[in-house]
Amino acid sequence: MANMNDVAKLANVSRGTVSNYINGVKVKDELAKRIEEAIEELNYIPDRAARSLKKQSSDTIAFILPTIWTPFFAELTNYIQLELQKRNLKMLLCNSNNDFLLELDYVKMAKEEKVRGIITISYSDIDPYITSNLPIVSIERYFNQQVPFVTSDNFQGARLAAKELHQRGSKKLLMVLRDLPNNLGIYERMNGFIDYCKHENLEYEVYLDEGDSEGFSQRIENYLQKNYEKQCPFDGIFAATDRYAEYILRAFYNLDWKIPEDVQLVGFDGARGYPTQPLVISTIAQNIKEIAKVSVDELLQFDKDRDFQNKHILPIQFMGLKTTRELE
Repeated sequence: MANMNDVAKLANVSRGTVSNYINGVKVKDELAKRIEEAIEELNYIPDRAARSLKKQSSDTIAFILPTIWTPFFAELTNYIQLELQKRNLKMLLCNSNNDFLLELDYVKMAKEEKVRGIITISYSDIDPYITSNLPIVSIERYFNQQVPFVTSDNFQGARLAAKELHQRGSKKLLMVLRDLPNNLGIYERMNGFIDYCKHENLEYEVYLDEGDSEGFSQRIENYLQKNYEKQCPFDGIFAATDRYAEYILRAFYNLDWKIPEDVQLVGFDGARGYPTQPLVISTIAQNIKEIAKVSVDELLQFDKDRDFQNKHILPIQFMGLKTTRELE
């Protein structure tokens, strides 16, 4: 494998000149041309780690997220990578599987590898470990005023979900969510849902599941089968995520009540598993592309000397699809 000395010898220049060229230091056009030709002929690949150490910078961003097994996280990952590519930056994807210790390992690794910064979606108690000069941007989770924060308007989104169900004829509403400590977005959705129901004097109930993720879909099905066995107690359901809404939709296949004729259903996210995937469940759609853009912008503009960092709450919109009725 060729090294910098080989390039210098073939180009008939000093090793220092090759180093300057690779690290973006201006060299004479004639020398630059010879170095380019030598690099191409030898198929030389510069050592990016060494370059980063020398420049005390990096072209890599670490993106830490709890899972890639949801359309929202998958689509967000895609858009963050595209935003970084526009700026000639690379993404180091770190899937933590909601493991606190693994998240800490990723943060430590990111610091040691001298990445340019971290974008994270974390629901773990990693607050004490992110107080460093390394730029960090948090999506969905608010840490403190020193960490830029990007999220959707979860409160108003949930109010909108309840409103759309109500306007389409639902009079008794149910919200389904899972207890996720430190997930501010989920609880903002719950608060928004309750706020609308109380203001409109609607009957409502919140099913807050406190079990693990693996058995959640089965517990949802059991809950619905029990409650809808002899009657239809709720004619409108708001699920905190589209994935939860999918669990509900599947459960109703085995019930006597039909969606949307008897029970309307609205989820939250509006993400696709692949670009042309047709969406079926009516949902409160997040602007995932904008979340990615704002997060990358905040990271690259990070100034550790600011008294407080920016907080972005991005707008949402309702997408009426096949699980809600048309407005009368």
